[in-house]
Amino acid sequence: MLLDNVAQRGIAAQSANPLSAATAAYNAIDAYLQPASFTQTCASVQLQDNPWWKLDLRSIYHITAVSVTSIGDCCPEQLSGAEVRIGLRNDTNNQRCAVISVSPGETKYSYQCDIMAARFVHIVLPGLQKTLTVCEVEVYGTVLDNVALRGVAFQSSFGSNTAGKASSVIDGSRVLTCSQTADKPGQWVTVELLVPHNVTVILLTFNVGCCYGEEVRVDDTRCEMISSGSQSLVTYHCGGIVGRYVTVIHPDIPQTLCEVEIYSTWEEPNNTFPQLPQPQPQYFFLIQTAPRTWYDAQTYCKNQSAALATIRNAENMNSVINKMDQSITEFWIGLYEDVLTWTWSLSDMGYSGGAEAGFRNWGDGQPTNKSGIQHCAGIGVTGYWEDLDCGLLNYFFCYDGRIGAPATKILVETPMTWADAQRYCRDSYTDLLSVRKQSENQEVQSMVPAGHLVWIGLFLDTWKWSDQNNSTFRYWGQGQPELGEGPNCVYVNRTTWSTSQSDWASE
Repeated sequence: MLLDNVAQRGIAAQSANPLSAATAAYNAIDAYLQPASFTQTCASVQLQDNPWWKLDLRSIYHITAVSVTSIGDCCPEQLSGAEVRIGLRNDTNNQRCAVISVSPGETKYSYQCDIMAARFVHIVLPGLQKTLTVCEVEVYGTVLDNVALRGVAFQSSFGSNTAGKASSVIDGSRVLTCSQTADKPGQWVTVELLVPHNVTVILLTFNVGCCYGEEVRVDDTRCEMISSGSQSLVTYHCGGIVGRYVTVIHPDIPQTLCEVEIYSTWEEPNNTFPQLPQPQPQYFFLIQTAPRTWYDAQTYCKNQSAALATIRNAENMNSVINKMDQSITEFWIGLYEDVLTWTWSLSDMGYSGGAEAGFRNWGDGQPTNKSGIQHCAGIGVTGYWEDLDCGLLNYFFCYDGRIGAPATKILVETPMTWADAQRYCRDSYTDLLSVRKQSENQEVQSMVPAGHLVWIGLFLDTWKWSDQNNSTFRYWGQGQPELGEGPNCVYVNRTTWSTSQSDWASE
């Protein structure tokens, strides 16, 4: 499989300030591959003991290969003997992948590395008063699966910011949403992974200006904090600790915690615990022809036997952003505004299709459909359904329809929001429960605990994907969605989503 060069996703630095912008660290990942007649762009460190160049990939990768390009026929000593070191540490003590041996007529040196978990790549030239020049570094590999996105988050208390909920630390956004606990020592945030994992690495993202006082545990075992690239993105090495709960403890005044990323190395030979299967890859292509309206773009994709992009998770969003360049920062995706309808989370037509999909058992005056509030359905002990704010914490019903398992209705007596309950059911079983007929409703009613409302899989939605995918992932920018009078469609606006009327022409 052909892997992407992921070097441009990172941030480059070097051991001394460049003499000018022409020799800055970034030049080694600018993919400036012009013909030989053009000026070559390179990063260079002048006359220093043990000079180095560094790349911080900012996420955890399985790195399979690295290529390093020299300055050409000139000055082979400026790269000869340099070591390629790769790992989790933000220093030159990571695992050595290769030592570069410069050969006449050669400018590009490629090495197979197979480093299972890494964030940093260093090019180090050992020796006294050396000049290091690196013209291009290419890093090939795949980002490891962030299993925290499949978990459920809890926190010890709530701070003054009521939006600072625990679920913010596993929503895939490092900067837009954060968890905030009470402003006193001993607070914590826990991510439950639902099943045990061999936890290899944990990344914590804080707001600007945090310190390194946090303690991270997998179940009861403490992880080791290692040298990190910045104060706002801190790495912990857990070495394959087996556990289900990851807890971030604030022993002193709590910092604002924005994201908890938990990486489990899938290829770990000693991993005896079953891991959830990795999702099938999606491939995204940025079409840079004349700007089109949303409908024209949809037609173009269909004619290519494809579809406008469906963004199912944060990894998909990162893949889409990586396709952008400085000239193209806005483009359509496949989400559009449709008729406001009640929809089952499990939309498989083989399970809740046809007339069964239309079964409803609303109580008197339900649904209320109050404007401006997203609504989800819950069932009470009477068997009637209520239209509820999806952010409430309720028990919920899951449906287990996996191959080889008897079709089962499961009551989960852990209060969660509707979205967290949906994630739990999809990760642990099949989905939230669809109630398809009166006899089934009576069976579910008999399972509802007294004094509780219980989520089922029905929710009110106005947004649809053009390829009929049922993903509920959203990545709205601040103040979005902003709805106009005409049909509204969604486009990527730099790094978040915005809406526009369908006749607006984007890329």
